[in-house]
Amino acid sequence: MVARPDESDPYFEVVADPAHRRNARLYLIGLGASLLGNNAMSLVSGIWVKSLTGSSTLAGLVSVCVYAPSLAGPLAGLVADRVSRRRWLLALNVISAVVMVSLLAVRSRQTVWIIFAVMTWYGIELVLSSPAEDALFAEMLPLEQRQRSNGWRLGLQETGRLIAPLCGAGLFVVAGGGSVAILDTVTFLVAAIMISRIHFLEETPLPSSKNWRVEIVAGLSHVWRTIELRRVLVASSIVMGVSGVLVAAQYSLVQSIREPPSFLGVLSAGLGGGSVVASLLSSRLLRRVGERWLAVFGMVDFAVGSVLRAMGTLPTAVAGSIVLGFALPWVFLAVLNLAQRRTPISLQGRVSAAVTLVFFGPQSPLQAIGALAIRYVTYGQLYLGSAGVALASAAWLSWTALPQRRVK
Repeated sequence: MVARPDESDPYFEVVADPAHRRNARLYLIGLGASLLGNNAMSLVSGIWVKSLTGSSTLAGLVSVCVYAPSLAGPLAGLVADRVSRRRWLLALNVISAVVMVSLLAVRSRQTVWIIFAVMTWYGIELVLSSPAEDALFAEMLPLEQRQRSNGWRLGLQETGRLIAPLCGAGLFVVAGGGSVAILDTVTFLVAAIMISRIHFLEETPLPSSKNWRVEIVAGLSHVWRTIELRRVLVASSIVMGVSGVLVAAQYSLVQSIREPPSFLGVLSAGLGGGSVVASLLSSRLLRRVGERWLAVFGMVDFAVGSVLRAMGTLPTAVAGSIVLGFALPWVFLAVLNLAQRRTPISLQGRVSAAVTLVFFGPQSPLQAIGALAIRYVTYGQLYLGSAGVALASAAWLSWTALPQRRVK
């Protein structure tokens, strides 16, 4: 039988009052604005570099600037646990708004370096803000409101990935890169204003110990000691890793169904649509079944979607994309909500950084492995193998939830 969340847990909280709903609403408004500008700028920055230099290599290096700071994730988690999270996020948004204004100075190939510098800051801001956001949610919202808001937050992110790049590209064509920079500046300021209006009683950050090594790895240590969180994270990270291996396979899938490479946009739209719906449904499922079973459902969805894509027909490719859209959001939200519920406030930032590192860190090398593997096996074999791994992970996670008989 599927179990409900344990209400006897020391971090189980009561339903939100109007003040909690107001705080969540303010934060989500700011997040929605910020996502609009950030997603638009992320796409346009590469296009901008390409248009000024004619170099695809330089355009591709923009994404390197964004993702390189992710290696400092554990340190960012420590910072999030040693400051007022609300003030920290407010400062990051204001600084980012000021930094984005510098893009108005980009006029020619000689000033392209400004784009690289600004996008490097953008990557730093992402790393610094992510654990602080997760910790802020855990600190200011009770369980049910937090589950609902986490779902809305991911839903906004997926919607932003679908809509904002198109808006940014259109604005770039009509008015140039400076107009997108102004848009991003405004959205950072809107986010800052919304955060400044959030009010709740924050805990006083604990003083730092002299042992920085212990402080930085405290998040990973907590995850390892918390058996339920460790099991869900391990199983979920395996499925997330398999998804990275499949990135290259989708190009062979499109070729097999005799569609142009641009048809990936259609499959991505189906994936994004499924992700939005899954995010919005997640809080209801969490209240009914709990985090572990939400992760299991996501893994089963991943297996079903992979099998549908392996069939190699147009209808099953589209259907498989929609089904796959439910998989990773449910897996990720299961880990996120469980980590927030099972972690003391003083450790929220470092645990969030640790979870992010384990969950997303292996993506780059696994995508490279997938790009190599597609030269030796078919896309269908990769999808079927991935389905098997996902089902095995779901079975193991389900088995660990069953009462274990003691051996006499």
